[in-house]
Amino acid sequence: MVYSLGPRPGPFNLADVHMTEPRAFLLAVALAAVLGMAPNRMAAQEAVEVAGTVVDDGTGETVEGATVRLADASGSARETITGPDGTFAFAQVAPGAYMLAVRRFGYELLSTPLEIDAQAPPRLDVRLTPQAIPLEPLEVGVEGRAPRLVESGFYDRMEEGWGVFVEPAWIEANKRGFVRMSDFMSTLQMRAPLPRCPKIPVYLDRRAIGAADGSGTSRSYSLNPAGTFRSPEAPPPTLLEELSVHEVGAAELYPPGSKMPFFAWDGTSMACGAIILWSNWTAETPEIPQIEVELCEPAGRPGEVAVDGLVEDEVTRVRLPAAHVFASYANPADPGGLERVETVVRTDSLGRYRLCEVPANVTLELTAAYGPHRGAPSVLVAEAGVEAGLAVTVTSPGRITGIVVNELTEHPLEAASVTVAGTDVRATTDRAGRFSLEGLSPGIHRISALCGGFDLRVREVELAAGQQASVVIGLRSKGAAGRTRCTA
Repeated sequence: MVYSLGPRPGPFNLADVHMTEPRAFLLAVALAAVLGMAPNRMAAQEAVEVAGTVVDDGTGETVEGATVRLADASGSARETITGPDGTFAFAQVAPGAYMLAVRRFGYELLSTPLEIDAQAPPRLDVRLTPQAIPLEPLEVGVEGRAPRLVESGFYDRMEEGWGVFVEPAWIEANKRGFVRMSDFMSTLQMRAPLPRCPKIPVYLDRRAIGAADGSGTSRSYSLNPAGTFRSPEAPPPTLLEELSVHEVGAAELYPPGSKMPFFAWDGTSMACGAIILWSNWTAETPEIPQIEVELCEPAGRPGEVAVDGLVEDEVTRVRLPAAHVFASYANPADPGGLERVETVVRTDSLGRYRLCEVPANVTLELTAAYGPHRGAPSVLVAEAGVEAGLAVTVTSPGRITGIVVNELTEHPLEAASVTVAGTDVRATTDRAGRFSLEGLSPGIHRISALCGGFDLRVREVELAAGQQASVVIGLRSKGAAGRTRCTA
């Protein structure tokens, strides 16, 4: 939604006013008084707050843990994550044209222009459309697009026109004859010539691996650009120089000042641009059968009800398409109650399932399965309008361990609170400053450490499925430098 109050009037110059006395003198005095007050009014209108709530467009429920990004025309961006009530806010936003993007696992990416004027816009009502995301074992997906590359945001950014995107087919067709990726970089940069910076930062699967030569530059092994001293040995090779061209499957090239992924956004990339590479592992496209599932329609016969629900991944809460739902209940027509009726249905592309023609008031036992993964049984009474959510652990949960220390003394801090943004996962450090955050979904997590008497510190940790990552968080003391325990 775009809120615009129109352009501001242009500046007014007293020197341009030509009138006869005394009216000219009186008008000049009045204008001087008005213009004298203008700076205060302008200062009050220079920055406003942009706030809103993110909700599920289907259910109307608030969406927690969604990443909200506000980018201006130059590509500079700010990000935040919605809280438990789905709210977000950006303080001190200068008037101008922006692009608001909202992303959350299980929903379609939302991107919309937003014009901010001198007055704060009304609270934004952001509605996300549910979208099933294929997880391993993969049963459904988008033909021709690698699921891991889809989940990386590659195609979302490409469709929004962020930079220049090199798809797997082009990489495969043009990398023949090359061995090292560093030698292939000049060919890759022909798709989007970058500026004459000495070096352009290069990332592989979100990790910095080195720097490529800028347009019109050549390699130099001098440790002193002034030329007063040259090392007899070349600098140690970076991962980029050791990388084989056959290990790369896709690429993104960003010119200076453009919008780019948050993990690659810093002062160097804003001035010189960035090159993002994706490995073959990410860009591989497995054989994915397309499965179309249509939900049954209740016949509406007396004494029968329909049971609806969703099937989700236990860890990521992503809806699972084409999952199996097994239903079992005692046959009401059997006087002994020993005969059981069993049926199997599948979820549609949004992870929904429906059981039709179920006898009212029977006790249903429901179990969901996705590939080889099977969830715990759920028991409920079949009644009109009942909905039963089912979960299957498809994604292996990860864990982040670490230690919180006094940044100045490097002594461990006891009783610090460590939380994961957008989740209810939290821990408190022990006497050795250690903590452990369990049951985390794969992705980039923002870990915050809070300790009384110290400044808040936030760290980003990337976690793969089933992985354990470790992090050291240093906090800066506000008072006594040698403290080793948090105050209340």
